[in-house]
This record gives sequence, C-alpha cells and structure tokens, in this order.
Amino acid sequence: MAFPDSAPDRAPDRALDRVLDEGEHVVLLGHPHWRLGLRPAAVLVAVSAVAGFGAAVVRLQPWAPWAWLVLGVLAALVAVRFTLLPIARWRATLLVVTDRRFLVREGLLVRDGLDVPIDRIDAVRVRTGAGGRLFGCGTLLLDVAGERLRFTGVAGVERVQARLHREIGLLAERRRSNERESEHTARRGHADAAVRGRMEAPAPQRERASL
Repeated sequence: MAFPDSAPDRAPDRALDRVLDEGEHVVLLGHPHWRLGLRPAAVLVAVSAVAGFGAAVVRLQPWAPWAWLVLGVLAALVAVRFTLLPIARWRATLLVVTDRRFLVREGLLVRDGLDVPIDRIDAVRVRTGAGGRLFGCGTLLLDVAGERLRFTGVAGVERVQARLHREIGLLAERRRSNERESEHTARRGHADAAVRGRMEAPAPQRERASL
C-alpha cells in the first residue's frame, strides 16, 4: 500500500490513536511497499513446487502416504516461517506522518515504535535505484540531531519527502506566528498597564491662591 496524498485525521487503529497528542492530525499513512512481499511469495511458490515434485516421485511407493504427510508438514513449516510471518510483519508495519511527528509502528506480538519530532529533522533525503523507480518506492533518509535514520521500502518516497518538507515549513510558520502573537500580546499588555497607571495616578493638587 502506497502512501496516499492525504489521510483522515483519526488513526487507522486504536493502538496508534492512543499515541497521538491532542490536536495532532495524521496527514500520511501506509505500509511499506508491496514489493517487500515478492520474496515471501516466491518462497511459497518454490516450496509448493518442491513439495509437489517430491509427492509425485514417491507416489508409487507403499509408504507414499507417510511421505506425503512429512512433505506436507515440512512445506507448511517453511511456508509459515518464510511466507506467512514476513507478510504478517509487513502488514503490521505502519508508517505515519502527522503534522508534528514521523512515526513507525511494527511488530506482531510486541509492538516497537519510533517517533521523530518534525522540528528535530534537519534534512530529508531519498534514495531510489532502478528497481525503486520502476516500482515507485525507495529509501527515506532522515538527519535527526546529527544521526541518520534509514527507512527502506517506503512507497511513494518522493511524496513522503515533499510532505515532510511541507509539514516542517508549516510547523515553523506556526511557531513564528505564535511568537509574533505572544510579542504583540505582551506589548499590548504593557501599553494597557501604562494607560491604567496614568489613569489611576492622583491628579496634582493646585495651590489655592490666598485671599
């Protein structure tokens, strides 16, 4: 599943919904690129072919039913280990961009999470090879506080880069706007205090001329 151009404000699952701050909005969400499922699928095809060939070889033997049982169990174990689990992990991995953070959630029984505040990101780079350009995916590189974070198999990686740049700019603009508003409020408060001070000060008493 590729990153869409936009995403609803609520998270796609309750676990992620709990980690969002109040007022935080999801702008992009998705799984790693489906290309990561090609190898598990190829393993399943190969295991099926080998198991079928072995079953055909021993079909005339008197112990063929036992051989078929063994082949079936071995094929099932290999398929679970190298096909089912990788696809389940791919499905459980979620990449999220909010208006404040870049989040990664992965894991089946134990969920691992990575949160990168947008204002800590110094640079956003992408790297795509020939295969990545063909399938529309690539590697996302984030420079965060002198450390480089690397995320492979990101679908629509150039759109993710553009959206991160946009959110970084919007966050900086919001902070500048809040700072200007705070300065304006402070200056207005000082001016109001000065006006109130002048209004509350007692008027100077005039000296009465003696008769």
